[in-house]
Amino acid sequence: MLNILNTSAGNWELPEPSAKFAAKHSADDLRVWEELRPRIASIAEHNNWTKAETGRRIGMAESSFHQWLSGNLLGALENQNAMVQRWLDAVEDRSGLEAIMPESPPFLKTRAAVEIHRTLTLAQALPGFVTITLDAGRGKTVACREYQRIRPHVHLVTLHPKVKTVHGAMNQLARKMSVRVFNQAELVDTIGERLAAGGDGALLIVDEAQHADTESVNQFRYFSDNWKIGVALVGNAEIRKRMAQGGSNAASRDQILRRIDKNLKRDPGREQDVRAFIDAWGITEPSCVKFLFGIGMKGGALGQIDRTIRIAYMAGLGDGGTLERKHLEAAWKNRDVEDI
Repeated sequence: MLNILNTSAGNWELPEPSAKFAAKHSADDLRVWEELRPRIASIAEHNNWTKAETGRRIGMAESSFHQWLSGNLLGALENQNAMVQRWLDAVEDRSGLEAIMPESPPFLKTRAAVEIHRTLTLAQALPGFVTITLDAGRGKTVACREYQRIRPHVHLVTLHPKVKTVHGAMNQLARKMSVRVFNQAELVDTIGERLAAGGDGALLIVDEAQHADTESVNQFRYFSDNWKIGVALVGNAEIRKRMAQGGSNAASRDQILRRIDKNLKRDPGREQDVRAFIDAWGITEPSCVKFLFGIGMKGGALGQIDRTIRIAYMAGLGDGGTLERKHLEAAWKNRDVEDI
């Protein structure tokens, strides 16, 4: 007879298995099941996962996971145990990596971040229309999120290739702001009213704005014009290219271009920021600093440094050793991004 207690892990009840379940399966399979079940419950409780969500994460059908967990599964227990074991091993391996993985430096007030915040302040104070198109890896997203954290009435939405049309961009913004309408024709005005609800000085930051087509950009201009909301388009140089082309509507292009109060594209203090970022990581060994500085002056800048250091720790420093140049060189070589 199995020695299983009626255990509770939060809302996770672990009942006695059914008699049919105990009689159906081998002693070895039942022993493995007995060991796995409380481990699953503990992880799920720690992460506030429901049973349905846990089953999905494991890759097991909800009904099968329920039967496995409750001790009513009459199918092949060995197969289900193996699936759960693989998932647990992956979770624990990932947890081990996370335990040795150092945290990236918190928000760093780089020269680029200062200029980004000045530009966002300009847009919010006027209110106006600005673009921020510094090179990749210069901390645009991090600076925008920090600005949102410290300033009131700032909304941030991130676009992606699937939401480049007006319809997609507006629905993405609506989801971000929890705006729901029954009549789609009312969506734009409802969003505008919600953006302006905080009074004067609201700001909408559109990150990865290079994905927005010309009509979507024109729609963001509409928010600025009609609700006196600052708008910042943040992304790569494709934003400027798209505005210059203007699609088939030259009048809309001119309306947008004449409203841009500032276009932050010059990269301020790159070398100074790269050195400050390396220092924020706590790396002082001269050869490591030199190697990382070379990486930081390539495309991707601070982002390249961050990922290379983290991969170096993950791949070579699990034993708690000291970061050396050889670890960084191996991480950079294994990333193989030099010619991308």
